[in-house]
Amino acid sequence: MKRTTPSALPTAVLLAVLFGTSATGSETPGAPEEVASLLAGTFDSETQAEANPAAFRAVRLVSVLVPRSRLGSGSPVLYLEQALSATPDKPYRQRFYRIEETADGGVVSRVFEPKEPVAVSGKWRDPADLALYGAGDVVERIGCAVRLKKTADGWEGGTEGTHCPSALSGARYATSRVKLVQGRMESWDRGYDLEDRQVWGAKEGPYVFERRSAGPPDGEKAKD
Repeated sequence: MKRTTPSALPTAVLLAVLFGTSATGSETPGAPEEVASLLAGTFDSETQAEANPAAFRAVRLVSVLVPRSRLGSGSPVLYLEQALSATPDKPYRQRFYRIEETADGGVVSRVFEPKEPVAVSGKWRDPADLALYGAGDVVERIGCAVRLKKTADGWEGGTEGTHCPSALSGARYATSRVKLVQGRMESWDRGYDLEDRQVWGAKEGPYVFERRSAGPPDGEKAKD
């Protein structure tokens, strides 16, 4: 019999398996599980890039839930890779995100960067293998946590202040704004120099990522 892999399960069922919530709807998922379900899947910005190629590029984003992650401490953990759609096997961003509930009912997404990105690249195909990565394998990006609040149709928020360091293109710090609704993610990352001038990132508005599947990219199944 073929073994069912975690990434092959529907997101709601996977969250129920990992965190003890009901897949039948008899229990309401907690805030971290709700946010994790909106983040999981394959997204791209191709529609936006086609409409405004001068301002936006076609980017693919793959995000998978990591079962029983050593980084979890009881909270959902996702692994994310971001790459140009034309070169999906050459990610320029690889992160682990731990989604924690805050005292006011919101969530905070803590950001971890793998120490050896090449070793992790493409591991969304085998989420169970990602579970082996612990605190010694990553570096937390202190100051870069994203805090989200519940809205009428999803979740919205961002980083706080100027505490997320960035040296890209002469930047001193970076900011990130995020909006999550069913089937879509908006992300606006920008870098600023010592004079608070924007030196990298989109200028006209956030990248709009549309969800193409709730799991791995079409035609690319997770390992059995």
